[in-house]
Amino acid sequence: MSDRFSIEISSDYEELWRYNIALTGEVTDIDGQRTEYIKHASEVAAVGSSLKAAPAGYDKERRISICTGAGAALTLYIYVIPHTLPRQRIVDQARPFTLHVCIDHGAQRLYDRRLSINQWSGDNIEIKLRS
Repeated sequence: MSDRFSIEISSDYEELWRYNIALTGEVTDIDGQRTEYIKHASEVAAVGSSLKAAPAGYDKERRISICTGAGAALTLYIYVIPHTLPRQRIVDQARPFTLHVCIDHGAQRLYDRRLSINQWSGDNIEIKLRS
């Protein structure tokens, strides 16, 4: 029997509120048949909002945690989408920030990476894992 995948995304970046984060993907069984479609969005504001500060009620400890159904493989796409420009308007002063992504399959850690995200463009990340 296959285990579940546990996905956790976090960041210490204090201006993470400038970004929406969306996940899509699928869990498949040992034969490659899809057993679950993943869709999750952590939206802070509409793209182009040009916020001056985090909106009221924004959780500074923002973390995305998803637990899937049982499966043997995971294909995951993470989209980090800026809705507000970086505070610094000089490109060299708007250094990339770190997004921490951990994925477990049952009790086994399959993925544990700190990814560098461009403040201006965000990122599109593809992760493919098999147990």
